[in-house]
Amino acid sequence: MTKLNQKNSRHDHTIAPGPIANYVLIGAGSMFTATVIAGFIVGYALDYVFGTMPIFFLACGVLGFIGGAQKVRLLTKKMDQQATQKTKDE
Repeated sequence: MTKLNQKNSRHDHTIAPGPIANYVLIGAGSMFTATVIAGFIVGYALDYVFGTMPIFFLACGVLGFIGGAQKVRLLTKKMDQQATQKTKDE
């Protein structure tokens, strides 16, 4: 076996995520979208109350994007930790 094949064979021992992981990832996309939309809605409401049309709308939209990205990152990090723990247990 060549060195490249030996190196690749070491990394092939990870467990593939099950079908439940697909639903979790779909939920992550929905969560990200909902967070961004909620940020825009809150920003629009604040702009309506204070009369400063694009300022809060854009700022809260960006904050919603950042918050959604963090939630998805944490969710995928948790899934990755569970997968690596399963490989260590075996």
